[in-house]
Amino acid sequence: MKTAIVYCLHGNEPCGMEVAKRLPSHINTFIGNKKALNNKKRFIDCDLNRIFPGNKFGNHEEKLAHQLVRKLKYFDFVIDIHSSSNSCPLFGIITKPNKKKIKLAKKMRLKKLVIMPECFASGKALIDFVKCGISLEIGPHNRRENVRELEEAICNLTNKRKKIKDIEILKVISVIEKKSLGKILINNFKKVKKGDILIKGKNNQITNFNFIPILVNEKSYKNILCLACIKIKKY
Repeated sequence: MKTAIVYCLHGNEPCGMEVAKRLPSHINTFIGNKKALNNKKRFIDCDLNRIFPGNKFGNHEEKLAHQLVRKLKYFDFVIDIHSSSNSCPLFGIITKPNKKKIKLAKKMRLKKLVIMPECFASGKALIDFVKCGISLEIGPHNRRENVRELEEAICNLTNKRKKIKDIEILKVISVIEKKSLGKILINNFKKVKKGDILIKGKNNQITNFNFIPILVNEKSYKNILCLACIKIKKY
């Protein structure tokens, strides 16, 4: 089975480049947006991970997306590396879930996997246009341990250890907007209960349902506090 690693779709997420440098030479790697990386910007014209399958006659990112889709169509598995501005453990994100993607996450020995339904995903991410794709998220951007943890997860694909049996699978059910100013009291993957204060300030923001937050206070998502998830017992 042929596997490809894609890194730096976003130019402000350089840890993927460091991971690619440390991977064995037989693992195929592709840089997503070198120009944005060199300019230390998330993107040049538009978010690359929101405009797949791209356009060969389009702007900078649309052309890159078109080129990547053509290159990656020959691979059975595609791993898309990302980092976030907030503090979060390593976890995977998939769209259009199936048993093959769950098996891929287990083979990498991921402990947490998030399903992003079509109504919340753009439907235009890289992993939507490959045979079997998964995005890896870890944060914050400059945490030194990120590179080692990502490298280990990817290298698990080629070792003979058995895949883990226990993996926490969550599904995004809502986008929580910031409706108050103040101190954010929630943390990634820490359960929030109905009535809990999300943001403590002059006007407290309180939740009216139970959920598990991810990507809390991610700087790339303006006016969004987090994504709300629930656990899925079986898939």
